[in-house]
Amino acid sequence: MNIFEFNENSSVVVEEFMGSKIYYIDNFLKNPGNVVNFLHKTPTELHHPCVIPSHFKDRNGSDFLDERHYLCINEISKLSEYLSNICGQTLTYNSNQLMTNVTKFFKTPFNDYENNYWWPHTDGGYTALIYLNKNDKTSGTNLYKLESEDEALKYQYEHSHPWRSKKHYSILKTIEPVYNRCVIFDGSKFIHGMNIENDRYFNEEYRRNIACFFRRD
Repeated sequence: MNIFEFNENSSVVVEEFMGSKIYYIDNFLKNPGNVVNFLHKTPTELHHPCVIPSHFKDRNGSDFLDERHYLCINEISKLSEYLSNICGQTLTYNSNQLMTNVTKFFKTPFNDYENNYWWPHTDGGYTALIYLNKNDKTSGTNLYKLESEDEALKYQYEHSHPWRSKKHYSILKTIEPVYNRCVIFDGSKFIHGMNIENDRYFNEEYRRNIACFFRRD
């Protein structure tokens, strides 16, 4: 049984947004519960996006857990290629690679979501996310406008300074994290990051999604 089967006949809703297209596919995975169970049982790795200078602290593992699955699964190739055809861009890695975002926070003063946004950044092209948390209407993905210079966009030390002051950004759009919805947006055009505005993921529950990254050829 291929737990990564998806509904190819589901409608693809296209939103024209600021000169770009955002694609929405609801009820995307045929068996989302089985996917969630599989990911829950499969070990993750702490995400280490770059080498942090010694005078900065890597806070991943102490103030939060930013984890990933990096798995080679042949059954996911059809899904990845389907999303590639929708956005018209090439995957940045092999189509059989499964990547996830698995995140939760600890209750420390460092995690000040009231005054900061979590890691606004850009990607190399279109980004696809399949949201996998039930009954979550808030912790989706923000698209931002940069209002004033923020050093994070220059240095990219994601795990030493992930929380960025809200004074630097304004929210253009918040993409709602509907369970089993796939959303594809231009991650190179829009500065973006996960929207954390409450403490839902400050306990036992992880915020989970499957991610696919594309590039402009």
